Amino acid sequence: MYGETGDLMRTELAALLRQHRILHRLGDHSGSSAGVAPQREAAGIMIQQYRQTILSWCAEAVMAAKPLVFSATLPAPTNPFKASTEPGTAVGELARALNLAREASTAPRATTALLGTATQNNVIEHWRHAARAAALAEHDTNGAAGERLTSPQAQALVGDVAAVTQALVVLDQRYLNIPGWQKLTEPGRLGWAALATALDVSLGQPDYSVDNTGWRPRTHELRISPQKGILGVLQAEHDLLVRLRSFPTAMNLRLIVDSQQRLSRRLASMAERTDAGRAETWLARAASYSLLKQHLRNVGGRIGKGGPAVAEAANALARLRALPATTIIEPRVAAGFQTLFDGIDQRIAEIVDDGIDRGAYLQRLQVPRLVTDAGQLVSPVRERFMPVDRSLNKELVDASRGLIQRGPTEPAAPGLSRSLLHSALIHRPSRGAIPDGPHI
Repeated sequence: MYGETGDLMRTELAALLRQHRILHRLGDHSGSSAGVAPQREAAGIMIQQYRQTILSWCAEAVMAAKPLVFSATLPAPTNPFKASTEPGTAVGELARALNLAREASTAPRATTALLGTATQNNVIEHWRHAARAAALAEHDTNGAAGERLTSPQAQALVGDVAAVTQALVVLDQRYLNIPGWQKLTEPGRLGWAALATALDVSLGQPDYSVDNTGWRPRTHELRISPQKGILGVLQAEHDLLVRLRSFPTAMNLRLIVDSQQRLSRRLASMAERTDAGRAETWLARAASYSLLKQHLRNVGGRIGKGGPAVAEAANALARLRALPATTIIEPRVAAGFQTLFDGIDQRIAEIVDDGIDRGAYLQRLQVPRLVTDAGQLVSPVRERFMPVDRSLNKELVDASRGLIQRGPTEPAAPGLSRSLLHSALIHRPSRGAIPDGPHI
């Protein structure tokens, strides 16, 4: 996930920006001066490979986000046939400067073995961890992951690239005295382009929910014994979300929907004492599932499975019923339930849409004819099951989509690592001041 890789990259670069007297940190002064220079040169070669890895991520990430970033400082062209992301924008200049610096560098990217081999030097270790984060971040921001970004998320990503680029420019000037060091091509142009891009992005509305995008490891059911108390309910809900990967039959879907309605209503009464706002949200969730259950009453279909998911839903409801009504839900546990609820609601809405598109869910319709050979005293009305038509069952579609439409969410916070990197970029050590103390 980009939130983890980006946070690690910014944290390590902020630590590097606070390090001065680099030559003294790269050489061992216990021996002769003749043996120090080759040691510093070897360290510089490793650092340049780590820098090339970070620089490559910056260039690829800004190219992936560039089509979605529109300048806030330049007026939109009056000609609608002229793109507003062409030459003249700060992000376009930053992309060209990054590509030039990457192609002009003769240092190769760090290999997997180099990224995974620890050293005893503190400076090199910071560079290694930053380069590892950059290598992993390529899976989070490039390719298919970059195609799913929104424009505000792309602005936040470009702002991160601009801050990382500024850090690389500052560190490049600080490392010039290392033997064999190759400085960045046109560092002035690169630094000013990064500064202009950061200013342009800050004038917009960047969406830091980009931290929740990217590659995620595949989740699996918790392979532990059933937990006691409210944690057992949380465990069953987690396993239910995992089991919902398989497409359920219409009967199993109704059972899952019914369990979520009862679960939300009971949990809301327990959370009312600690978080009234979350209790209201869960009551609204219970009402949404109640409406969806009504519209699924006449829906059938035997395509699919869903037996394990029904079992986990029943486990969650049974464990919750076994708890006393005076159980108090802690804020962290409530946040865990909310995260699982969001995932379950999203998945159930996808299942309903997928079942309608595939024709796996059928609707019970009454034919204006009687079954004369039913063997009953009163002839029942003949029934047929037809594929659910989206245009004729707008209430069902709206009820399923209503699970994930409960009003605007709070904007994501930028995070601590972005503030740390910004403060490290403007950090200026003052001579004679008391360390870690207030001074002018």
